[in-house]
Amino acid sequence: MKRNEVKRERIIEEVVRVEYIAEDGRIFYNEDECEKYEKSALFAISKELKRLNVAKYNSVMDLIGDVSEEDEVEIFDVQTDRDLENLRRYLYLTALSNGVSEDYIKGAFTSEDGKRSDYVFDNVTKGHEVIICWSYDKTWFWVYRDGSIEGYLSFLRDKMIKLITPEEVTE
Repeated sequence: MKRNEVKRERIIEEVVRVEYIAEDGRIFYNEDECEKYEKSALFAISKELKRLNVAKYNSVMDLIGDVSEEDEVEIFDVQTDRDLENLRRYLYLTALSNGVSEDYIKGAFTSEDGKRSDYVFDNVTKGHEVIICWSYDKTWFWVYRDGSIEGYLSFLRDKMIKLITPEEVTE
């Protein structure tokens, strides 16, 4: 005797969450928060920025491949002093709106002791795209050198060269 089970496939669609999407593409899970955001200075600045990301969301993993895919990447076209100032204000207000202290935010803009000088916003210049990397909860951001694709590639190149170059022994 042979047994055969006849199966029928059902597709059941269910709503698992509701998202509220602001005009600039930022996603909220609460309608009131979305409305408040759209009335805020952060929203006004965000709308003025020229985003270059093709996808709605890019992770740092899309750039590097070996980090958390929860860390986000935003790419902006920064051609003028106004674009640069708008980006600075956007980063500041985004971090502030996520509960970050002023002192902590300052650490993402400048490296007072020079140890993080390749990662701070103070290096960012106008006249090119600027790649901003965010922690998963948008409480910390960083750039590579001047924020450009070239800055990022030269950062990686220098890291690779350091890995393959023997250290000089001084006596």
